[in-house]
This record gives sequence, structure tokens and C-alpha cells, in this order.
Amino acid sequence: MDNNENSKPRIFLVRHGKSARHESPIYLGQSDVPLSDHGRREAAKAGEKLSKKGSSPKRIYSSDLCRASETAEIIAGRLGGPPVILDKLFREMSMGSWDGELIEDIKKKFPGEYEKRGDDIRNYRTPGGENFYDLQGRVTREFHRIFSEDFRAAEDPGDLILVAHLGVVSSLYEELTGAGSETGYWPHFKTGSVTEVEAPDWLWGMS
Repeated sequence: MDNNENSKPRIFLVRHGKSARHESPIYLGQSDVPLSDHGRREAAKAGEKLSKKGSSPKRIYSSDLCRASETAEIIAGRLGGPPVILDKLFREMSMGSWDGELIEDIKKKFPGEYEKRGDDIRNYRTPGGENFYDLQGRVTREFHRIFSEDFRAAEDPGDLILVAHLGVVSSLYEELTGAGSETGYWPHFKTGSVTEVEAPDWLWGMS
């Protein structure tokens, strides 16, 4: 398909708002933690930013974890109410048996494993969980499926807005820009951040 500039969707990667805090930091992977009040304000600001950019999505895609889905619903409310499509494949990295556990407890119980993860965060896989490459493969495959089915051949596809987590946003940012970091995680993707990424030319030829 020949795509002119008017038919190419803009891609917006949105990190969810700040989640409710615990007394001490936990490994927050796929544990389902709600937004904090501050996080809801961040979600509203993300929606305002997208509105100022003239964003007009036909739908908004989101991780099904509530900190992302609530962010997506708040954004949708600022953009005229497009439906929010929940997708568990856009969940954050699974931390397996560490998920939801206090970081200090894991550090005390498994000091060797804690150190291994710190030394090689891309490759280290927590017990029963994923590493960065597992996450990246899961996320990018689903992104390509959505782009192929809903955007590549559409005459008026609207914007592609995806609301998800730091690991998910970082994975897709690397995939779409070719950038790379030592850990795979990009610290500038703050909670509530909105990042516009141009759809690369090669994306249109993916099968």
C-alpha cells in the first residue's frame, strides 16, 4: 500500500500515571496496583497534552492492569470518549515469584540473585518471570499485529495511542527508533509521559 502523509497514523506511547505507594518499594510487575490521586492528575495532563496535539484516535489501546487502564479511560474522556481496548499482552514485565514483594525482603532473602539481576538486568529472569527480551518479544509482536490489522490498510486510521508501563514503552521505543540503552529502560519516560514516535517506513511492509 502507498501511504501518503495524511494516512499515516501518529504513534503516541503513554506511560500510566503514578500508582498508589506502598510503605516500602516493591517489585511492581504484573501486580495490579491502582493509580494514586497524583497519578490521576498525571493521566488528566496526558489527556490534555494529546488534545492540544489534535489527537483523534478511533480507539485507545491499553494494558489491562488497572494503573494503565484507568489512565487510558481518563485520557479517553479528554479526547471525546473513544473506546479503550484492554490487552494483557501489554502488561509490564512479569517478576514471577518476586512480583509484589518488598525489594528489601528479596535483597535479604536472595542476595546473590538480587546482585545478578542488578549486574545484567536485560538478561536476568526472575524465578517464574520474564527478562527484558521476553517482555520485548511479547510486546513488539502484539504491536505489529495491531498495526497490521487496524492501521496499515486503513484510509483514515486515526492516531495509535498505547497506554502501558515503563518496560512496555521502553521496548516499543527501541523497536520503532532503533535506539538502545544498557538496561533497556529509559528513565525519561516518567509516569504520565506522552512520547510521539514516527512510524518508520519499514513498519508499513511488515507481514
